[in-house]
Amino acid sequence: MPIMLTSEDVDDAFDDEAFMEERFSDVQRLLLGRGPALGPETPVLLPATHCRLTVGPHTSGPFGRCFAVRLDPGADQSAPRVELLLADDGSLLGLVDAGALDGWRSAIPSGLAARYLAPPAPSLLGLFGSGEPAWSCLLVLHHALPSLSEVHVVGRDPAQARDLATAAALRTGLRVRTSEDARATAAGADVVATTGGHPRVRAEWLAAGALLIDQTATAATAATAAPTAAGPAVGQVGLVPPRGPAVRQVSLVPPRGPAEDTRHEPLPLAEIVAGRALPRRSGSDIVHYQGAELAGWSAIAAAAGLGHAWRRDVGTPVRLGRGSP
Repeated sequence: MPIMLTSEDVDDAFDDEAFMEERFSDVQRLLLGRGPALGPETPVLLPATHCRLTVGPHTSGPFGRCFAVRLDPGADQSAPRVELLLADDGSLLGLVDAGALDGWRSAIPSGLAARYLAPPAPSLLGLFGSGEPAWSCLLVLHHALPSLSEVHVVGRDPAQARDLATAAALRTGLRVRTSEDARATAAGADVVATTGGHPRVRAEWLAAGALLIDQTATAATAATAAPTAAGPAVGQVGLVPPRGPAVRQVSLVPPRGPAEDTRHEPLPLAEIVAGRALPRRSGSDIVHYQGAELAGWSAIAAAAGLGHAWRRDVGTPVRLGRGSP
């Protein structure tokens, strides 16, 4: 019988030590080209609707080969969801809240990156954002960086930031509080994670040797970012803040197309994971990690999450056919 996972169910399935370590290994294999050869995602047009449908490649699932279908309704319709279907006959295996799944799908590669890029024994996390992506990012980094002891949350909505801080403290046992001073939060943190809905972090705010994990979809690039009166943006490739440490750019996936200046081309995370490069040229370098879409990871994350939910008896059974209410 298919199961349905709410956002809370997704958290319960993914926030498990052994499961998360397996997913870190999945991402590492994909980065090194040792993972399964998965095909591309296929967008499907739905005439006369405002929905977007995306069909993922076949991958291993709880009952054999399966594939994920993502449905993004229009703004005035229900929330987006991901359905997992059996490859043999299209049987429905499960439905997942897409928002929660997206948060974990983005956060897990960032957790793996943090293990390679964070300064030694980081203790303070500056978390910028207070929505679903911030929640899953915090839980992943709590597991990936066991030396963390304190989290400062910065968000545009103070009430939402307080709610996240309270829930995170109860779930993780860390000291979690909110902050209204974005610059001071960034300056005092060993690791800064940006997830959307927050003030923009700038390079001169960060301490020497810090790690910036950038999960925002609108992060500035060398082609779009420009200095302002408040100082240059961290998103500028190859940026050296005035009288400050250098900024080393690291990306989850290699940039598309040839770079005009290879000296400032972002370093792919795979080069560091494979041991062919170091994250810092010196201990004072700031590392700016840029998240992105990793081919094949979306399908693996959906199938693994639903499979783990089945094993843990998480989720609500969904009746189909004539017996359905």
